Amino acid sequence: MGARIIDVREYMGEANSIKDYSSIVNQVLQDIKGIKEEIILSFPKGIYHFYPDHAPKRAFHTSNTDSRRHPIKTVCFLIEEQENLTIEGNGSFFFFHGDVMGLGIFHSKNIRLQNLSWDYEVSTLSELVVERTVAEQGRYYADYKLEDHIPYEVSENQPYFYWLSERSPYSNEYYWKEEGSKNDMVIVGFDETNGVKRRFSVNEGPFAENRQKIEELEKGKIRIHYHNSLPKAVVDKRVFEFCKVIDRNTAGAMIWESEKVCLSNITIHYLHGFGFLVQMSGDITFDSTDFIPNRAMGKHGSSFADSIHVSGAKGVITVDGCTFMDPHDDPINIHGTFTRVQKIINENTLEAIYAHPQQSGFPQYHLGDNVAFFNRATMGDEFGEEYEVTKVVHPGHDGNDLQTMQVTFSKELPFDRVQNEKGEFLYVMENVTYTPEVVIKNNRFAHVPTRGILCTTRRKVLIEGNHFQNITMSTIFISNDSNDWYESGPVRDMTIRGNVFHVNPVADWHYRKPAIYIHPIPLGEIPSPVPIHRNITVENNTFYMQHECVVSAENVENLTIKENKIVKILPFRSCDEIHDVLFEFDRCKNVLLEGNTYEGDFLAYARINRMSESDLNIKNEQTVVFDAISLFESK
Repeated sequence: MGARIIDVREYMGEANSIKDYSSIVNQVLQDIKGIKEEIILSFPKGIYHFYPDHAPKRAFHTSNTDSRRHPIKTVCFLIEEQENLTIEGNGSFFFFHGDVMGLGIFHSKNIRLQNLSWDYEVSTLSELVVERTVAEQGRYYADYKLEDHIPYEVSENQPYFYWLSERSPYSNEYYWKEEGSKNDMVIVGFDETNGVKRRFSVNEGPFAENRQKIEELEKGKIRIHYHNSLPKAVVDKRVFEFCKVIDRNTAGAMIWESEKVCLSNITIHYLHGFGFLVQMSGDITFDSTDFIPNRAMGKHGSSFADSIHVSGAKGVITVDGCTFMDPHDDPINIHGTFTRVQKIINENTLEAIYAHPQQSGFPQYHLGDNVAFFNRATMGDEFGEEYEVTKVVHPGHDGNDLQTMQVTFSKELPFDRVQNEKGEFLYVMENVTYTPEVVIKNNRFAHVPTRGILCTTRRKVLIEGNHFQNITMSTIFISNDSNDWYESGPVRDMTIRGNVFHVNPVADWHYRKPAIYIHPIPLGEIPSPVPIHRNITVENNTFYMQHECVVSAENVENLTIKENKIVKILPFRSCDEIHDVLFEFDRCKNVLLEGNTYEGDFLAYARINRMSESDLNIKNEQTVVFDAISLFESK
């Protein structure tokens, strides 16, 4: 028996109108809730609008956001407690309105979205393009152009500028209003000529403190006058992007406590808030899903922050054949969450907290989950076993605040105190059950102001066949952090294979940005005396390098770098007048360099620190002869 097809027009829907589909779709999904047969909700090809005014609202908390300040989320397209459901777009375009979560998939299973695109009518990432600058005869000003459809407000005789949303069709009120710099600390600048996107301080950009006055030249064009000089980053043709990232009120889309969800042939032009968040879910696939700006509307940014962010997952996370261009933060970040041990209640029970202020409110542990403990200062396998959860009191329950939880285990805790003599908390814990396998393959990444891929999980990881270009920071970043964001995950089996890296310097930016950077962050950020990550292979990749270095690794055991092609692209930056430092290893064990080839005038150099020369093995390096005397700097 085939799937049951429901045409959205059966519910008074009509494509290519300004009708609000939030309540229409919510009614359809309420009507089919509980039906076990496979259902296809079909949207005939057209344009569909989703407004927040009558959309579903839910109280819940999301990872890596300011959820405690914004506990009520508005979700324009909410799939909740559904099974065996396909959303068929037929090539349709969804327009979301306001600063809301566009899509939510909660407590659902076997869900598929396919063949559609979406955008926000007015992005909460706001843009200005520098058209002209003048710095002569005591005059300092710049002319800026806005996207044609963007509402804004200039205060007469005052150096104030306000970004506005579209108006609600119900109340005629703006959904949001924000001043020029959005009270943030950083902004992003994008240079289309070289494809580089990077961060600047607010006082280096258009709304610097030395602005004198702002005037509207014509619709969509403003002139900002400055005292004494132009802001440092204001140059002709640069695009500036402004986000209120200090206040992440929601995720743009979210999969929460759901299983077997697939997005296929989807184009996402914008994600408000934190991006597409996968939280405590399993077996999630992004197939041919593009995260790209809507160039037809004059946009240069595709997200308020990250593109895909996975915080606690199980099963397999697959990202295959996707494009990530022009996000405001990391395209992919996959990790678990360390909770910090605060108190021992009895020999089997402890109290833990979400230690970072943007982690709170949601269940982290469930009955039957397995947990591992780590000493924050070493992050090694000190305890060597897992502990099963037999009871848990979640954050926000039974008198707990939103960061606190109590967890009971099936056996005695492996430690009898939680603080050292300095008052520092000693241990963190990770939900091992919610650590996924990861496959990231055949994707394209470009014009990224931060990192390309962040991934920390103990299960098998394959990063293969991807193409990276214009990544401002390190292309692949492997951390494991018990001291800052508390994003967890000791790597135990990772293969980085068959990728193409274009690594270019960024003017006036951080000098060092290894293509692959393995940098755990234990307590105090002091390198651990023991291995933290294990079994990482970097093979058959091509690195087009305009500066050092290819791989920088700390605290890794069994690191293999073999059969890669490394090409020197001029001009080439080197911090050493004699050597090109292509590899750095700090407190690593059993590192192998084998069969790599080098094109260009290299004097290749591998630097080691706090490790034995015998822990670096070199085989069949035919193009470059490594000098054992100049090669090593041991301490």
